[in-house]
Amino acid sequence: MNTLLRHLGRRLARSNAGVEAGISLIEVLVAMLIFAIIAVGVGYGIVTSLYLSNDARSREVATNLAAQEIDLARSAPNVFEVLARTSTVVQNGTTFSVHRSTDWETSTGADGNCGSGGGQLRYRHLNVTVTWNSMRATTPVVRADSALAPGSRINDPALGTILVSVLTASGSGAAGVAISAVPNAVPNGAQTLSVAPPATDAQGCSYLLKVKPGTYDVSAMRPNFVDKNQAAVSVMTVGVAAGGAASVSFAYDLAGTVTTNYATNISTGMTLLPTDLHTTWRSTYAAYTPLNPSVSTTQTFRLHPFASGYQVFGGSYVAPTPTATPPSLGCVAVDPAAWTTPAPDGAIGPAAAQVATLPGGTAIVDVPLGVFTVTGLAGQYLRAVSQPAGAAQGDPGCALGTVYTFGPVPAGATAQFALPFGSFALSSGPSSGTAVVPVTALNAALLTRGSVGLVLTLDPRLVVAP
Repeated sequence: MNTLLRHLGRRLARSNAGVEAGISLIEVLVAMLIFAIIAVGVGYGIVTSLYLSNDARSREVATNLAAQEIDLARSAPNVFEVLARTSTVVQNGTTFSVHRSTDWETSTGADGNCGSGGGQLRYRHLNVTVTWNSMRATTPVVRADSALAPGSRINDPALGTILVSVLTASGSGAAGVAISAVPNAVPNGAQTLSVAPPATDAQGCSYLLKVKPGTYDVSAMRPNFVDKNQAAVSVMTVGVAAGGAASVSFAYDLAGTVTTNYATNISTGMTLLPTDLHTTWRSTYAAYTPLNPSVSTTQTFRLHPFASGYQVFGGSYVAPTPTATPPSLGCVAVDPAAWTTPAPDGAIGPAAAQVATLPGGTAIVDVPLGVFTVTGLAGQYLRAVSQPAGAAQGDPGCALGTVYTFGPVPAGATAQFALPFGSFALSSGPSSGTAVVPVTALNAALLTRGSVGLVLTLDPRLVVAP
């Protein structure tokens, strides 16, 4: 018994000694780590639960908003007025974005804006998507689809339908464009429309329903707009058969205004331009070569606002067509980049000036020209005729015999003139029709690169910097 009591006393003494010694730092750190792991796990679970709960509530609201948007479209009195749109709704502090897109499904089974898929219009396909600002990355977008059938028949087996699409330079629909259609000049069964077509809607669409079969000239018009051919009133011809549908598409947008400054490569003297100078505006679509409205060295042009812009240079560019009968060599010397053969000093033709403008915007571009002076011809008319390739070393030529006219030459010892790049035979006379007396180096001198002799050559080639 005494032995047992002594043993217990020794054990208690050791325990008391350990308590007095305290807890070690490692034990504290381990305890804190365990607590942190448990706390993070619990916190993450709580946060995830809150996110999931909030996401579920938001998804339920989004589903209701999508259904409401479908019901709203179905209640529209006219299926043609149901258009794409985007709206926002705020509920319980969450912002929802509701986007509605529409397309026509046609008898071919294809979806297309303005019925561009071809075939007769059948019904309008709706797609509604709803997103919200607190969506998780893994949460799918809420979607709803429906089909709207027209309230009355829009197709007639004895009549046709013309579907019109008007797009801006960016590819979006051009709204508010007036549409008209008249029978083509050639008799073909088409008849004048009894009801004027509606202007294009927000998607750039207009519909000509139940028209007599035949060929029509369809026009698009809106103030300050121009089409890709630079026409203020865009016209396209389309034929439609009985029971069929035809589509016509316009590229039509608010014009941009470009100011051109000519012969800026010469900063001295007053330079005269010919009365019949054209300017080439070359886009990815085609080359547009309008006649300059005046002889001023600063002029303005209203152009379709192609996103890629234009290359611009003086003169009327005509591409060669070697496959034509007879083959055409065109007129390429006016493009400085066409002078690809290096000159004796290694100079080559530079790229043409580049310019672009936004719809309704403005821009300025400098257009270099070949500049020369003439003496002793005061009161006379000066005539320049373009020459084909071979007239001067490296000149790609203008085989069309393009004529440029100045006159009468102002009084004074020397007059300064500008022409597109290329080679020209110069002549003078008392009127433009009698300007046949050759003008040679005795009367002409260069202010820009080139040569003077029986033929005047205006050379755009520049030495490339090493």
